[in-house]
Amino acid sequence: MSVDLADWIEDSFDWYEARFPTSKNLILPTAAFFTAKKGAPEDTAQQVLADIQRHLGNDMSLTLAPHAVVPAEYRHSYQSTGDVAGTFQTDGEDALITYDPELLQRPLSLINTLTHEVMHAQLHDMVADFPGGETAHELATDLGCIIAGFGAIQLQSADDIGWAGYLRQPTRAHALAFFLHRRGQSIDLAKAHLSPRCQKLLRRAYKGIAS
Repeated sequence: MSVDLADWIEDSFDWYEARFPTSKNLILPTAAFFTAKKGAPEDTAQQVLADIQRHLGNDMSLTLAPHAVVPAEYRHSYQSTGDVAGTFQTDGEDALITYDPELLQRPLSLINTLTHEVMHAQLHDMVADFPGGETAHELATDLGCIIAGFGAIQLQSADDIGWAGYLRQPTRAHALAFFLHRRGQSIDLAKAHLSPRCQKLLRRAYKGIAS
């Protein structure tokens, strides 16, 4: 972890926490945090979205749809998604999040994808002001999710699918460790929900921050 990258993470925490409510607790993929019951797929995804918005303190009006079922009023701006897990689109007034319905078979990936897209919506009007500016847009979106408490979910989801995404896994682990250290929490909170590989990254990052 370079000094510049560590400084960017710390500056980003300061920036985000000055503008948005943040969870004092790590948000975990358990029934204590997510209330969706078994039911119609669209209803399940909608409830997951509602829980994410609740944890983020986000009260935006967001339309949610599977990739293949986009409401007519949004089709003028809809772009091909291919293998993209989720998208966020807005015309400045209305906002649409789409998701790959296959994610309903992988709840952790669904939570992670929808959190990333809601964070896009949350940062949309001010992303240029985020440390690093417009060029760090996707990095800032991933990092914003971790700052908001979703770090364990993001770290493990990326590990599950073998895709690092916009942040690298060691960077995610450092940001998660910084979240826990900043709030005086033990890494044990996260370990039960992480693979051995992710646990190792988190232990190493936490040790470096604590020292």
